Amino acid sequence: MSTTKKPDQAECHPMVGVPIATLKPKQVRRQIDMTLWEKLYVFEIARGIGITTKHFAKNMVGFVAPPKGKKRSVFTVYYPEERVTLPPAYRGRPVLVARADGTEKCVACGLCEKICPASAITIVAGEKDNAERYPMSYTLDMSRCVYCGYCEEVCPKEAIVMSSEYEGLAQRDRNAMRYSKEDLLRSEESVQGRLDFIRRIYSKCNY
Repeated sequence: MSTTKKPDQAECHPMVGVPIATLKPKQVRRQIDMTLWEKLYVFEIARGIGITTKHFAKNMVGFVAPPKGKKRSVFTVYYPEERVTLPPAYRGRPVLVARADGTEKCVACGLCEKICPASAITIVAGEKDNAERYPMSYTLDMSRCVYCGYCEEVCPKEAIVMSSEYEGLAQRDRNAMRYSKEDLLRSEESVQGRLDFIRRIYSKCNY
């Protein structure tokens, strides 16, 4: 269940799917003369405490006595019962895309393994009876992954994408963060939103 209001498609940037107002650059005043009172920071500290107190009181009242017909008046996600709606530009755990028959699209070309700056990918290539290459073994070490998306960008078959998965990425045992090919396979339908996004962002007309 999501508590966020999904922005209109016209209000979002066509390439990254983020509201245009969020991407608007903020003007920074770099050369400004401060008064003696401002240099002492007494007023600024008091103002900061006032802002913090205001938000605390507002959140507390909104939690104890929410408006009629609403759960609460403040934006708070009660995870894991509630989930936020992630933008298509979000880069979560890299996953392998499977064909309709359940086999991987990957042809074990090794480009993602080569481009990975953290050396988080290890591939052992094999060859089928029809001379088609495939990964006999595909291992992703999430304890090394830096979520740069280079593997997704360099793949010629759209066989690996950055998914919206963010759970289970922190473990006490590093061995539990090593994922095999079988662990990473996802249906094309489950990552279709990300595939549509990378087709827009990596298309020739954007370079």
